[in-house]
Amino acid sequence: MMKKWLWLLVASFILISCFIIMELGEKYIGKSYIDTADFENSFAYFTDQLIAFELDPLTADTAVPVSSEEIEEYRSQNGTLADELLIIQEKYEADIQEAASSGNKNLEAELTQEHEKKVAEIRRSFSDDEAVVRKILAERKASYEQLLRDAENGKTAFRKDASFYVYELTNLETKETFTKGQLKKDPYFEKTYSPANPLSATGEFSTISNSAFFNSESADSLEPAAEFEGTIQIDRSLLAASNQQENFKHFAAVKSILYAFGALAIVGAVVLWTHLRFNVNWFTQMALYEKWSRLTMDVRFLFGFLTVIFSFFSATQLMRTLPYIWSSNYVGYGLDLAWKLIVALVLTGLALLQIIWLFAYYRKVELLKFEFQQSLVLRNIRNAKEAFLDKSIGVQSLMLLVIVFSWGAGTVMALVYPPLFLVWIPATLLIGIPVLLMMMKRFGYLNVLMMQTEAIANGQLNQELPVRGKSPLAQHAKQLNQLKEGVRLSMSEQAKSERLKTELITNVSHDLRTPLTSIITYTDLMKTPHLSDEERISYAEILDRKSQRLKTLIEDLFEVSKMASGNMELHCTRIDLNQLLQQALAEHAEDIELSGLDFRIAQPNKPVYAQVDGQKWWRVLDNLILNAIKYALPGTRVYLALEETEGQAEFTIKNITRYELGENTDELFERFKRGDESRQTDGSGLGLAIAQSIVELHGGAMKIEVDGDLFKVKVSIHTV
Repeated sequence: MMKKWLWLLVASFILISCFIIMELGEKYIGKSYIDTADFENSFAYFTDQLIAFELDPLTADTAVPVSSEEIEEYRSQNGTLADELLIIQEKYEADIQEAASSGNKNLEAELTQEHEKKVAEIRRSFSDDEAVVRKILAERKASYEQLLRDAENGKTAFRKDASFYVYELTNLETKETFTKGQLKKDPYFEKTYSPANPLSATGEFSTISNSAFFNSESADSLEPAAEFEGTIQIDRSLLAASNQQENFKHFAAVKSILYAFGALAIVGAVVLWTHLRFNVNWFTQMALYEKWSRLTMDVRFLFGFLTVIFSFFSATQLMRTLPYIWSSNYVGYGLDLAWKLIVALVLTGLALLQIIWLFAYYRKVELLKFEFQQSLVLRNIRNAKEAFLDKSIGVQSLMLLVIVFSWGAGTVMALVYPPLFLVWIPATLLIGIPVLLMMMKRFGYLNVLMMQTEAIANGQLNQELPVRGKSPLAQHAKQLNQLKEGVRLSMSEQAKSERLKTELITNVSHDLRTPLTSIITYTDLMKTPHLSDEERISYAEILDRKSQRLKTLIEDLFEVSKMASGNMELHCTRIDLNQLLQQALAEHAEDIELSGLDFRIAQPNKPVYAQVDGQKWWRVLDNLILNAIKYALPGTRVYLALEETEGQAEFTIKNITRYELGENTDELFERFKRGDESRQTDGSGLGLAIAQSIVELHGGAMKIEVDGDLFKVKVSIHTV
């Protein structure tokens, strides 16, 4: 079991070593301190200071012309002439008037004279360039003198810091030679300057610069900066005795540490390849892995991301400790490095462990996709979207959170900085408290709706939910009222359905039992001996009639059941409904004549085409005509009409009913429902149900209207 921990330790050390070498290797490996940018900057700083302090120091009597640009800038530093005169007038006017009102003539005269002197001086500044030049030179001289005093103070520190440098340099213009120490044949560092490549000040690192107080125009008129030829060296013995020796030692120590990291990383890689071959089962059989695998996907990836970030941060801290933190206390420096290395190893090992677990767990992409759908992030995104399904509720909730947060933050800020109470109090009175009261009102209304909803769930459907205002809660209350009404109607329809189902069973039993009883009875009678031929023929006719009646009932029942189950097939063609109606009337001409009814027919003079199944649609017309013949009051008129309006063919039949229908006309569509409640007629009670089913299968509509004893059926279907 120790192999896995040893593998993590070695792999972590290799990663840390590679990271540090990649970051610092370019600066340290194969180089010395004099090759670094730090030394180049330090040397450039030294040469600038050397020229400024020793080779070409600044003097207070340096002749520097004043440019016209400086003159104009000096004049306008306080505004225009009018602006400055106004400032002087405002400054002295009040004092002069006060002296005059107090009767102090001497003070008044002195202030007036001083005011006139200032005014004359300002006017001279705007008219006399020489006067302005004198002022600028005076200010510049004062600045030079201060600069020179600062330079003298810095010269001592410069000579101490640059004690290990020796040089021999000659001014190319004056031929004056400057020397310090003795040049050696084997210096630690040496740089030679020639007339073609002379030493001159860059001003970038210098604490003083000859052009520090000049603009571009005046600087162009200065004499060229001094240039020098010769040699500058770093003496080994002087360097060893100086305080700068630590920088050189530090560089060598860091380079040695980098070499050690690199060598150990190579050894570690060889060990991993030869003796510690990676085995994923080491890490997936850990008890901690089982607990980790029970986390959600986003938590796993979050832990992995955090451990990688922390390991990178710890390795960065270790890397920065090498070049930028140095102390003469080598033990303390070593302990600091060791501690940061241990922390980096632990965090990098944790990061590697998380990565191994993730790759081992998500070997199949399908698992990754599945767990992504179950992740906390996606669930919270879905929850956030659901909060805005009703935008009004989402926006109000967001505004409430912002107001509550702002109110709380404002309260804390006002407690820390009491003057903010001047803003907090009005904001509380005008925004905070009204919003709080409004939300309490909304929550109270929500509680009422919840209690009423519970009452509805318990079957109390009579009380209406209160609808207050136009808020989303009010809309919800309206919808709950609609739902409650729907539930009430559904329960009523369910009760009605149960009643009709009972009647259906009763009617089916009655209508089937009646002819069946007659058939059984007359069959038994035909078995009687010594039966005459006339009686036998009479009984046979009755059996035939009752059998046909039973057959019709059973066929109609099967047909209605087939239509209700959706098993009826239609064979639609383009049919002339006008001609089909004529055929149906001709078929029942004898029945109409025997019924004593007066049929009044209104048909168009042109064909009315529709895409229907001709046989099934003939059945609709047949059933409606038979229904009128059976149930219309004898001696009355029956009106039939067919017309085409706005792409619809409408067939209407109206008659005066023989029996009182009552108000529940919808029940006439129910199976075995007849206008003759006493069931004295020979109808099956399925005619209207069959007709309605056929019409609906064709995409049409069939409606029944009853006005007193007036019975009206209207059938409509699209024409083609």
